[in-house]
Amino acid sequence: MRIHKLSIVFFICLIASRSMAQTEQKPPGKYRHFAVYAGVGPSYFFNNLTVGQNYVSPFQYAFSARFMWEPRGSFVSLGFETGYYRLYTVNAPQPINAKVINSSIPIQFVVSMKFSHKVYADWSMGQSIQYNKVVATDNPNNFNNHVTSLADFSATVGYRFIQKERISYAAEFKGYLSSAYANGTIALLFIVGYRL
Repeated sequence: MRIHKLSIVFFICLIASRSMAQTEQKPPGKYRHFAVYAGVGPSYFFNNLTVGQNYVSPFQYAFSARFMWEPRGSFVSLGFETGYYRLYTVNAPQPINAKVINSSIPIQFVVSMKFSHKVYADWSMGQSIQYNKVVATDNPNNFNNHVTSLADFSATVGYRFIQKERISYAAEFKGYLSSAYANGTIALLFIVGYRL
């Protein structure tokens, strides 16, 4: 039922964006419909571990990259997003001296909406690959594992503070939730955009 309501809202937004595009005057020159965005910044992990919770380092980092289709005059754009989230690290002295690194690589479909020339919001959903790397200093055998998370989500609010013809600079506040282990993180990303 929720998917049905979301699809209705999505199609209403598309129809509204098409009507706005028809009434807007087209500026002279070539309009570039595709753009790429990439950024990096610090992140914070919401610590949900029950074992070794005191050894968790929640402050980490994140990368993000998007490929977007942005129709002229539309406030809705579509694309794909990937990146790298270092979710947390654990330095555990017991029962063996080990370091655990948990990270995630998402592959998601993204819908972006512009609220003004500078403010926008993104909603992404899709899959991700969760990596768990264990480096044990007391044991020569390292234990690495990965699992595919099938239902992950992220939401972003961004502000473009420089907008040129082909290059833009923005800051984004992004929240990411992975359903595999209920891992959640927030990140502050500094984004560079380029129109192709």
